[in-house]
Amino acid sequence: MNRWRRVVLAGMLIAVNACPTPASAQLAGTLSLASNQMFRGESVSRDGPTVSLGLNLDSPEGFYLGASASVAVNGDAARVSTAEQYAGFARRIGETSIEIGAIHRSYERVIDEDYRRGFFEGYVGIVHRRLRARLYVSPDYLRSGPPTYYVDLNARLLSLGPWSLEGHGGLSLIPALQPDGSRKLDRFQDWRLQVSRPVERLLVSTGVSATNYPVYSESGRIRAYAAVMVAF
Repeated sequence: MNRWRRVVLAGMLIAVNACPTPASAQLAGTLSLASNQMFRGESVSRDGPTVSLGLNLDSPEGFYLGASASVAVNGDAARVSTAEQYAGFARRIGETSIEIGAIHRSYERVIDEDYRRGFFEGYVGIVHRRLRARLYVSPDYLRSGPPTYYVDLNARLLSLGPWSLEGHGGLSLIPALQPDGSRKLDRFQDWRLQVSRPVERLLVSTGVSATNYPVYSESGRIRAYAAVMVAF
């Protein structure tokens, strides 16, 4: 385990210990079914359907932690396609929330062998009304070691009765080695448009997503998907 992994893991353990006992914290969960699991514009389930379970613990002081896992089905095979563990702290100031945290992501496969299947990301973020922005920094996404960056913007673009239209834009900044031995940041984009509405206890959504930087699938082409989720 390299130095950066130890630092991030220590931070997550501190956040876990800082959370209060279950008697004063709020536990929530989600269960969802999706036709295709998307991450930053590409499929991480080999274009197959997934069942996902997520659990989250929030404290009144603003600390939170959680975990999620997804099982994908392609043909006769079922396998864990993704797993995430995260911890952080959020503080609300009027209509704005600021947050800081860390997340560990694991994926069943990568197509580009320059990247790890499992990696840490630290993040800072801000939420204001219908807009959320986060900056992620990963010390070990690349096997070669230099940190990578990801800027994430999400917004509710339109509300019409029970219907809502959400948009996402992402910018990956990846260090690339140049012929003279220096590095520059290559830029790659991903996007998503999604329509959602509640139906009884369920949240039903459908959307399209794409990227020009596929890491986990053979193509970053536009993909359509549908999902249904229940919170408990």
